[in-house]
Amino acid sequence: MAIRKKKTEIKRLISAFEAEANKFHDLRLSTVYREKNKIVNERRFERNNHIIMLWQYYGIMSDAHQVTMDVLDRHPIWGVLGAELSAYSLLEGETCQLFMRMANRAGALFSEKERDKIKSRQLEELVEKKMKSSEGKPVCAHNTANASIWLNYLLYYISKVRPFSSDLTRIDLDPFTLSLMALEDLLENEIIQKVDKSMTRLEDINFKVAVSFPGEKRAYVADVVNELKSAYGKDSVFYDFDYQSQLARPNLDTYIQNIYRNQADLLVVFLCEDYTQKQWCGLEWRAVRDIIKHKEDQRIMFVKFDDASIDGVFSIDGYIDASYHDEKKVAQFIHERIELMAENA
Repeated sequence: MAIRKKKTEIKRLISAFEAEANKFHDLRLSTVYREKNKIVNERRFERNNHIIMLWQYYGIMSDAHQVTMDVLDRHPIWGVLGAELSAYSLLEGETCQLFMRMANRAGALFSEKERDKIKSRQLEELVEKKMKSSEGKPVCAHNTANASIWLNYLLYYISKVRPFSSDLTRIDLDPFTLSLMALEDLLENEIIQKVDKSMTRLEDINFKVAVSFPGEKRAYVADVVNELKSAYGKDSVFYDFDYQSQLARPNLDTYIQNIYRNQADLLVVFLCEDYTQKQWCGLEWRAVRDIIKHKEDQRIMFVKFDDASIDGVFSIDGYIDASYHDEKKVAQFIHERIELMAENA
């Protein structure tokens, strides 16, 4: 069952974590890394602690014999000994066992599909780097225990709200408070996705596509965006989550309008009843109308979820029907439009 169908349980967990957060427990959360058999930045752990493995990277499959030998040498806490890199969450404090029981319940929220999305950003980047210089298949594994899933989700949440802080070894918030914030965000957004943080200055990018949509359709749009980024690469699509640090600024309304108006080849607008009610969608819609006014219709593509009346959209205007086509198909239509624009440029 998907997260969006578990609001009652999320609210129960919010109440439970809020009660513990209000007690200001002296509980600390950090990330510990091991390279083969040595802890990186080794230090003395507090007496009351609990450590749980998040993921391990074993190596490249081309060296099949060595991988087999490593897998045979397992430890009940540290996992496969001799793995090239391993990541663990470390809890230190009197209430670490209480938190683990609550984390176990929170981790049970996620469906198998959602669990697949909750992966360590560090591990993905590590595998990408290894594959550039090596032949073969990377061998890695995630801990599928519910508590480990929840701790991985907390790292994902940090990467979303603090785009450049997910690799911190020591988290500055106690895990009860951090869990409370993550659950409140989950209740509102109902979406788990990879966050592709960009270090490129927004002013220097000309996007192939910019998407305009209401938050209620983020899950659908995010899947479309991921399909497009797989085809065109990083910084090819303007999607707000990828540029959060640069969008935290005054006068964001005019800044966003300029991106839609002048820095994207194609503007894809996901229309529905919710779109008409959102202030930010209204600001983005002004850029759309200005493009139409200047007879640059080829730069606009409509995707509709319902028959809601939108000021400036008429029955004679063409659109893609998102109630019929899935995310992959919509991404394919957008891809076709981009290629046609490039041919006619």
